[in-house]
Amino acid sequence: MDEELEKLARAAVPGAVTEALDRARVQAVARLADQLTDAIVAMALAGPGVPPDARPPEPRPAQLRPPEPRPPEGRPPEAPPDALYAYGITPASVRPPDGVRPLTDDGPLAHVELGDLALLVSPVRPDDLRVDEHDLSETGRLATLARGHDAVVRAAAGAGPVLPLRFGTVVRDETAARRLLQEHRDSARHQLRRIGSAREWGVKLVRRAAEPVHSSSDDRRGVTGTEYLTRRRQALAEHENADAVAERAADLLTTTLRPHTTESLRRGGSSGSALLLDHAFHVPLDAEAAFTAAAAELAEPFAADGLAVEVSGPWAPYSFVSLGGGDA
Repeated sequence: MDEELEKLARAAVPGAVTEALDRARVQAVARLADQLTDAIVAMALAGPGVPPDARPPEPRPAQLRPPEPRPPEGRPPEAPPDALYAYGITPASVRPPDGVRPLTDDGPLAHVELGDLALLVSPVRPDDLRVDEHDLSETGRLATLARGHDAVVRAAAGAGPVLPLRFGTVVRDETAARRLLQEHRDSARHQLRRIGSAREWGVKLVRRAAEPVHSSSDDRRGVTGTEYLTRRRQALAEHENADAVAERAADLLTTTLRPHTTESLRRGGSSGSALLLDHAFHVPLDAEAAFTAAAAELAEPFAADGLAVEVSGPWAPYSFVSLGGGDA
């Protein structure tokens, strides 16, 4: 059997060689055509009259990178933090107290400095900042991150003036952090001087729940039309009087507190709603005791008119700083 196969193979050799040569010629012609096509296209792109040494160089083969180190057996690879979370701008000399916990566990707090300014940052993976915007509960991810942001800003403010950045401000790396400082350098210096050691306090004037003024069929039972209209006029007059009292109380509150502050800002409230006044005050440290005492003194007389004074703080001066534009 082996001898017969050998005879067949020897008989086929001349034909096989001939067929192989023909196929090689066809492949060689095709490859040469491809190379000529590339050369013609390159010359056309370079334009007429352009010397060969002025044409764009041919693409170089990609360099192979060394293999990445593999993690220990059974442990998935961990991507390194690829961004910096920014809390606020401080003077370069101001350092937050030791032991302050960063927003996430990706790395410790650090200062990125540029001249006399510094950006307070910590490493973060952007995926760690993903939140459900519809979950506004106290235990939700959004509330937890917001409290973590504020805790770092508060700690920094305890060591010196700080310009809080918006919650969720992220820069790519230290180069981007220094670029932010450079872009807002003049404004940041001015605002840090203006803020100094003062802190923000919030004051609200709230109307306690009262019976709404409205008309119903029950109002008309057993009464004449004249009596009904008289009651309605009286109720409306009382409501209008309550609004006037609330407006006077709001004016008195701001007038009484403003001498103990350096700046103030009305954030909301209206005479026709339950929230009559929502004000932010910028209060120096040495005036805080007088400020809170003045607010407490108004609480009792206001309560007689169905009004309540709510004081919150102190906070970092979120309402009184703004870098404008840019990343912050």
